[in-house]
Amino acid sequence: MRQSVSEFGQLVLKATLGVGVPLGIAEDIVQSVLWLQIRGFVADRSICHALTSLDLGDANPGKVTDGSQHELKALPGKKLSSVYLSAFLMDALQTGWPPVGKSVTYPEVDSPLLVLGALAWANNEAQRTFRLQFVTDEQAFSVKIMPRGATVHRFKKQPASTHNGAGGFTVQNADTQPCHDGAELILDDSLAEDHVRVGRRAGLTADARSVACLKAFADRMLVLESDRSLRQGAGAGVIDAD
Repeated sequence: MRQSVSEFGQLVLKATLGVGVPLGIAEDIVQSVLWLQIRGFVADRSICHALTSLDLGDANPGKVTDGSQHELKALPGKKLSSVYLSAFLMDALQTGWPPVGKSVTYPEVDSPLLVLGALAWANNEAQRTFRLQFVTDEQAFSVKIMPRGATVHRFKKQPASTHNGAGGFTVQNADTQPCHDGAELILDDSLAEDHVRVGRRAGLTADARSVACLKAFADRMLVLESDRSLRQGAGAGVIDAD
């Protein structure tokens, strides 16, 4: 199913608001989803999974770790919401995160792909260079985020990992040398340029089930019409010719 970039972005925004996410955080996650989707990642499925996890109570916004303004921790027995974590790390990126000489791991994240999109988009302003290693249920990725771009390798087979649950990721220093044996290059500057050009011209491809999921959450933002609301300008008016 093809949709324009702006149409899909508005759908994601309304769906995120529909599960109770504050407006500012919802606007941030839209940028992450669009960055990913226009570059060929299946962010539509990731955002549906993340919103469903929040709605069911399987994931939560987390709390700031004692003594650190840059670390977020999930509540016991819950996964960390990638929606809230993305917004949190986008802000942290502007204030010196990630720390030099230290790796940071988030092992229980509902949709870690969204965090990649958030950090890559926010880094247009932050102009930092660092690496990510992140794992989903079925795949593993190695990412180098640089000013105004990112290089992404996907492993054909998931390497051994300490991550459990939906997924997780580790932030590393820029000078960390990852092993890309058996990995496929799926994004660099040239590939990103091609994806963005097609997306801007022909729209984004989204899975029909993901669109239905997002619309179901977005519909929560609607209210029933009434004679009073129609008289005050809602909808098409009180008569067809109005």
